[in-house]
Amino acid sequence: MTNTKRLLSIALCAIALTSCATEITGSTESTVVPVTTTTIPVAPTGSIISLLQQLIPVADGLGQAVVDGESKLAKEKVAQADAILLAIEPLILESEIDILESVQRVVRLMQTAVERKRPADADKALRFIPLIIDATTPLLNL
Repeated sequence: MTNTKRLLSIALCAIALTSCATEITGSTESTVVPVTTTTIPVAPTGSIISLLQQLIPVADGLGQAVVDGESKLAKEKVAQADAILLAIEPLILESEIDILESVQRVVRLMQTAVERKRPADADKALRFIPLIIDATTPLLNL
């Protein structure tokens, strides 16, 4: 009896699964030509202070973009922050001042704001940037 139930349930499953098949009728060729565009982002340049100042407009509005669900804008801002971090890292290492971890933390806060939908992290990053600039300026003897 048990084997009969198994065979019956297998047969019912096979029938149920085959009845869900989709048949495509007509042409499967697409007449829409895909449009591809490429943009090459400009690599940020400047001194340590100017690169830190470039982070301010990137962080400004990031939290609101996360709140509004503007993921494209938010991701663009994070990409800009990453590019600034890449440009500023060698300058900081060369200057031998100890602010690299602070700058990395600010960029991580911006990344977290977008990835985890935490706009408060973007606002924290925006508040930290001027503090880093104020602390760095005397160290660079400007």
